[in-house]
Amino acid sequence: MASAAAVVMMALPAPAKCALVGLGCQRTRAVAMPMLPQIVAQGHAENYKQSGSPSAPVICEIYSDYECPACAAFYTRVFPQFEAAYVKTGKVRVIHRDFPLPQHPFAKLAARYANAAGETGHYEEVVNQLFASQAEWAATGNVDEAVAHVLTPETMLRVRALVKSDAGLDATVAADLSMAGWDHINQTPTIVFVYKGTRKKVAGAPSFDFVAQLSGGN
Repeated sequence: MASAAAVVMMALPAPAKCALVGLGCQRTRAVAMPMLPQIVAQGHAENYKQSGSPSAPVICEIYSDYECPACAAFYTRVFPQFEAAYVKTGKVRVIHRDFPLPQHPFAKLAARYANAAGETGHYEEVVNQLFASQAEWAATGNVDEAVAHVLTPETMLRVRALVKSDAGLDATVAADLSMAGWDHINQTPTIVFVYKGTRKKVAGAPSFDFVAQLSGGN
């Protein structure tokens, strides 16, 4: 089955690859990455992409693209259960990393909106909304309308202002891309599990049981 899926993936053009939910979306061209990542842009909130206890024994770094169907499937079907069982109980700390792919025309804009929302204290609401409503805004490019459904008008005005003017939002994405180069990431979603100094990379959208096993399993 795996070999057959690989043959199908090779035969499809880049945009069609993203239609195969569960296999993930692959980068279509190489991008030069800096040797070392810059974690956050100076002057910006440092922790809105992180959740869970800072002392959790396992760190789960999730590389995702807001326009990737497999990422949406993972975030809407698997992540809520994983978050309840492992993140909110202090067993795992999650770090969200942006990895917008070149074949997705609105992925970078969606990342700007999510990070702008993070600057206003509403990161998780907007991340969840972007993945839940992906089919609608990915078809039209109207990311703004999708985000407006979960924010107050006052907060939405602040988010729009940041999206238009704040270059630091792109710096957070650049930092994640830099780390992706270090981790040799080439598709979304990809999860890197960090435990006792070791990094284990898992590409594709894994099941809850598989993620739970790599997170400690209890």
